[in-house]
Amino acid sequence: MSSEQAPRVAWQASLFDTATDDGAVAAQRLSFTGLRRDWLDERSWIDVVPGWVTDHGALFDRLREIAPWQQRTRTMWDKDVLEPRLVAGWQTGERLPPEVVELVEPLSARYAVPIDSCLINLYRDGSDAVAWHADTVRKVLRDPLVFTVSLGARRSFLLRPATGGPVARRYAPGEGDLIVMGGACQHEWHHTVPRERSASGARMSITLRHSRPAAGAPPATAPSAPAGARGTRARASRPGP
Repeated sequence: MSSEQAPRVAWQASLFDTATDDGAVAAQRLSFTGLRRDWLDERSWIDVVPGWVTDHGALFDRLREIAPWQQRTRTMWDKDVLEPRLVAGWQTGERLPPEVVELVEPLSARYAVPIDSCLINLYRDGSDAVAWHADTVRKVLRDPLVFTVSLGARRSFLLRPATGGPVARRYAPGEGDLIVMGGACQHEWHHTVPRERSASGARMSITLRHSRPAAGAPPATAPSAPAGARGTRARASRPGP
């Protein structure tokens, strides 16, 4: 496992940031007014809020400077190989930096879950990626929520049923977009950020999770699945390693 500080990436914040001195834009920062819910099936859903972090370029640069970046290794075919991305994180019980706390507070309030950990992935260019997977929080929570804020360049974010098959949903988050995976998503669906030669620059994803279930009933803001969204549900996969 190697570590580095303030990694150099192909990134120019000024090309992406929305002007923060505009009153209307500032009012939309961390606002849920543009939220859209996409149902994957009758049990799983994705919430999307475009441009949730309007000054995402400044946040990108700040986290690039202060986060404890490292490149992890994993064993494949009896060999240790470097993961194709950098990561930084704060586990449950560790103090989150104020820049992350600012994101956690409105999300915890809206979705009624105690967010208590943060993992940041830095995809330095189109060669960095993450394979098909579901988050391991599924092993301890029945219907966990996983929040991801994408900063910087847009990259493909794909979903398919855990049982396999072709890509079922395609997104291209970046530039401050928020994606929330909810319901049975982590049990019955897999997601990936594939390699992408056409990537215009670096992307940073801030993934926030909770280790305890929500208190009481599901949040009132979560609507029931519309009749047209009720399709065939993918079978639940067994928790993987």
